[in-house]
Amino acid sequence: MGVKSTHASCRETRHLVFLLVFLASAVNFTTAQEPETLGILRPTDQSVIETEEVQIIARKGEVRLDGKSLGSEHTQGKREILSIRVSPGKHELTWTNGEVAQKTRFVVAPSGSSAVPAGWKTYKPHPPQAECQHCHAGETPGNFKEATVAETCFTCHEQKTFAVGHAHNAEVLAECVLCHNPHGSTGNFHLKMARDIACKQCHG
Repeated sequence: MGVKSTHASCRETRHLVFLLVFLASAVNFTTAQEPETLGILRPTDQSVIETEEVQIIARKGEVRLDGKSLGSEHTQGKREILSIRVSPGKHELTWTNGEVAQKTRFVVAPSGSSAVPAGWKTYKPHPPQAECQHCHAGETPGNFKEATVAETCFTCHEQKTFAVGHAHNAEVLAECVLCHNPHGSTGNFHLKMARDIACKQCHG
């Protein structure tokens, strides 16, 4: 009896460990937050910006443009939303918060200009023409107008045709920000990574 009881106990322990690992994975994949090491949310690195009016979205911290602090600009909650006029040419944004830092390079130039470094792509903001309040609620931009990020996205995006381009329905892929950059990017469909890599986040 003692041996059987021990085996049963081992099986229960393995089942419990598997359940805890599964739950931990589920929690990890449903978080709607960006990695805290990502301070600059707009623009992304190696962006081509075709207008001298540049909008910068960053987590709260110190933001510098070409070494000059932008700390006097407007700060809102956990984000800094900066709209500044930048001269044509190549520029560098830096963001620091304690020991965490990030650099983002961009160039202000017309698409196809000789000033654009090879491989750099045109930045497309998202949403294309909308203020922060279109998606966010209250004074803290981390809060959304709808109950979930996905519900907020579907105030503009068509939910009925979601499965056509995603191979899963919206209930399975409930956290859009796992794969897409919600503030804009230089990539197709604002994907953070190649599509096959995005799929492997769940389909290892």
